[in-house]
Amino acid sequence: MSDSRDRVTLFLARLEASSILLVEWETSLQIRLGYPLASNGSRFLLVPDAQLQKVQDIAAELGFSPADEDTLRSAYPCELSGLAVRYLIDDAAHDEGPPRRRFVFLPMSWTGITRDELVPITVDDGLWPTLPSSVWTVPLPAACAAFARIAAREKHTSPIHDAVTEQLSSVIGYSLFDMSYEGDYMEFLPNDQPLSDQEKLEIEHAVMEIKSWAFREHEEWIRDVLIGIYTGKKTFSDLSNQKSATL
Repeated sequence: MSDSRDRVTLFLARLEASSILLVEWETSLQIRLGYPLASNGSRFLLVPDAQLQKVQDIAAELGFSPADEDTLRSAYPCELSGLAVRYLIDDAAHDEGPPRRRFVFLPMSWTGITRDELVPITVDDGLWPTLPSSVWTVPLPAACAAFARIAAREKHTSPIHDAVTEQLSSVIGYSLFDMSYEGDYMEFLPNDQPLSDQEKLEIEHAVMEIKSWAFREHEEWIRDVLIGIYTGKKTFSDLSNQKSATL
């Protein structure tokens, strides 16, 4: 099939027909959580570990071949994990411009997300060409916990750590803070400038919200680090090498 939209739709339909649980990740999840990214139509999906081989079998039946770095250069954080199974959506190749559109599948165990944390997508908001019932999403608290787990396994100087903490800070920022500003550019204020009353209220609200999130018993350190970050007592590098950061 030459039409890329048809290829995407058919692939998703076959996955749904095989009862494969699909969980949105990367761009579409971040957009759903309020981070105003532009999507080029790539698809990033978490799959139960036991179903990942079935995804690859269906892809092969439809004529999709796994992409390596020579075919498709990694451009998104999850692709740096070494666990991603990747396929090109478009046939046309180009060396410059935006990243080429891709299907990327990852084992759910990489994020530590479990089935009971997932929620169905109930509104077709245009993020998917069609919305298979097998595609689920991740609420903000569970997504932030997953980002923190991934960052905690990495050295604070690693590309994955930098990318994932940027995702974490962005989804929290756009979900819990007023990220609007006046004019054509954002003015970055000096660190020693006192916070405004509005900024203090936003921080208090964000801290209260994070305190309300339920974390697993051995992962309460995530709440402590996040609250420390937004109260100025910690930084995102403090997520690294947490001794309790095991899945």
